[in-house]
Amino acid sequence: MSRPFLLMTTFSVLSFSLSLLYALQPDSNIKPMQVLLIGNSQCPTIIANQLIENLAKSDSKEGSRSIKIVGCIKGGASLKSHWDAGLSPMSARSMIASGTYNFIVLQDIYNVEEPAFAPYARLFCALIKEKSATPILFSTASIISDYPRGFERLHRIQLALGKELGVPVVDSSYAYLKYLGEKPSTERLESLFAKDKAHLGLWGSYIYSCGIYSAITNRNPINLAAPHSIPVDVVKQLQEAAWLQHQETKSAMNK
Repeated sequence: MSRPFLLMTTFSVLSFSLSLLYALQPDSNIKPMQVLLIGNSQCPTIIANQLIENLAKSDSKEGSRSIKIVGCIKGGASLKSHWDAGLSPMSARSMIASGTYNFIVLQDIYNVEEPAFAPYARLFCALIKEKSATPILFSTASIISDYPRGFERLHRIQLALGKELGVPVVDSSYAYLKYLGEKPSTERLESLFAKDKAHLGLWGSYIYSCGIYSAITNRNPINLAAPHSIPVDVVKQLQEAAWLQHQETKSAMNK
């Protein structure tokens, strides 16, 4: 075999390998999905730890896309109080008006009842759709002292409105229940919460993040990135609970 032929063959193999490598890399020209998270003190850990962004970064399957999250987070806020803030600087409504978002996630306070939730969720969803973005209702868990009735209430009112408006729902209230199982021990129940037993801890924030990621992308969070401080077996359980609930919620929305 001649030397020129060997050189040409080697060059061809190298070119093919480089082409394959570049094909497997994320397209840097594709802009990140822009997401606005409107909520209260249930949300800061999600944003501060970039939990959703890291899920997206670790998703190497075809069609994955990076995500950029910004927040309009006010401690103790409800959707009503967010709406009533009007167009003041950095209010939810001013951020919606001035931003270009693909998705806007709406999270209400843990003890909200349907009469206070539905009118303002409707107003926000209509405003978001006017901006050609997709609204998402984010049903969080309630506090430990309101378990399980508060979880079930949040699930019920958010799913009902999601069906009415044709809006995706992140049903983390029921994802929590799936992870906890029937008659969970005090230790297991408290593992999702902070020491005050009202705000969520890192584990709870992670199950929220998996649910939001799946609602935004319709992609499975199982085997994606998680904080190193969460045990591997717990990570899998949290991911599985979030993904199973995402699938069940999608099915329920179509009934």
